[in-house]
Amino acid sequence: MLVLIFFIGVASWTLTEYLLHRFLGHVHKGKNFFKAEHLQHHSKANYFAPAYKKAALALPVAIALVAVISLFTTLATAMAFVLGFLTMYVLYEATHARFHRKDPIARPFIILRKHHFYHHFHNPKTNHGVTTRFWDRVFGTFVRVEQVSVPKQMSMQWLLEDDEIKLAYAKHFRFSNR
Repeated sequence: MLVLIFFIGVASWTLTEYLLHRFLGHVHKGKNFFKAEHLQHHSKANYFAPAYKKAALALPVAIALVAVISLFTTLATAMAFVLGFLTMYVLYEATHARFHRKDPIARPFIILRKHHFYHHFHNPKTNHGVTTRFWDRVFGTFVRVEQVSVPKQMSMQWLLEDDEIKLAYAKHFRFSNR
């Protein structure tokens, strides 16, 4: 049973990732920590909020989640859920950083990268998911992507060879005219 609860925590992170990105990162009109860091991520090539800021936010959220969930269920169940949630959060952070910094290792990761980079370079109102495209489909923000136009000044190092798009990625990415 606790294994199932762990995976419910994993799935819950993917929904949280989508909702935070879409609503706090883009729709919210005011100022918030997430939006400020997220706007820098969109405007500066390869910028990520420092890990200490993310950890400083994740720890109290995890403690609060355990406290609230344990009001309705056992402490073990609450901890299994939060462990799944945090595990997926860490996987999200690693995946997102890898998308920007390292070569893809398998075809599904090219698909997810194109999904993510379409959001960055074409339309920030679409393709909010990083670890999954599922919630974009559910909430109607999904756009199928064949090729992404990347502004040369924002291009990722893994994408380049001799200041041009690597031949291996030319089918999926090209430089934009902006």
